[in-house]
Amino acid sequence: MCQIPKWLADTMTSVANPWLRNAVVTHTSMVSDELKLITFKGDFDHENFLPGKTVQFRVDESNFRQYTLSAFNKKDSTCSVLFYLHGKGPGSEWAANLRTGQPVKFRAGEATLRYNDEAKHHFFFGDETSLGLFNWYKTTALACSHEYFGVLELHPQHEGALSSLKIMVDNVHSLADAPAVNAIDWMEDMHPDCWAAWKGATFYLTGRGLSINRFRKYLLGKGVDAVQIRTDAYWADGKTGL
Repeated sequence: MCQIPKWLADTMTSVANPWLRNAVVTHTSMVSDELKLITFKGDFDHENFLPGKTVQFRVDESNFRQYTLSAFNKKDSTCSVLFYLHGKGPGSEWAANLRTGQPVKFRAGEATLRYNDEAKHHFFFGDETSLGLFNWYKTTALACSHEYFGVLELHPQHEGALSSLKIMVDNVHSLADAPAVNAIDWMEDMHPDCWAAWKGATFYLTGRGLSINRFRKYLLGKGVDAVQIRTDAYWADGKTGL
């Protein structure tokens, strides 16, 4: 969401107040130098957050930022968000300063990218901004005895996050001037039997807009039906970062 005047942000917060959730930070951990997992505890007894659910925080006087939940535990009344602290926007700075015991308010949004409960195979493609969503999708797939697989474009310093989060996908290095190229090369090296098994999967493409567009075009060229591909661009080149 773009920057808006403080008076308008105040008005929006006031109008939304009846729908705001109160929570407190109960745990923080760094899964890499720039990836911070934060758990919030609140009154979620009547919530039923589904995989893909988004939440929106007011991160300063003039900015709101939307994030996808990484986990939800109704029994414990907790939810988690994995923040990418790349230092390029107000949301990143706000999340970097969150500490245990700090109260927050947020508004629950929609599940912009829904998990396909009817599919048995789920393929993930994205980058650092996708890890939170795919962490919850991984948990959901395992709970449903579904299979998941995928390839992410991560910077080398964040490769260890996959092990920390126990997300079993492959990684290729991100190239600023060649979005999705390394991921497509990785797909081309896939054994034909493996591709035959995964061609019918539901494909979730998130993260950088240019990478999504190129990878989607590649999948369509490989015979994947458009209805199998679900996309959500979290960021775009030249736009203000999170």
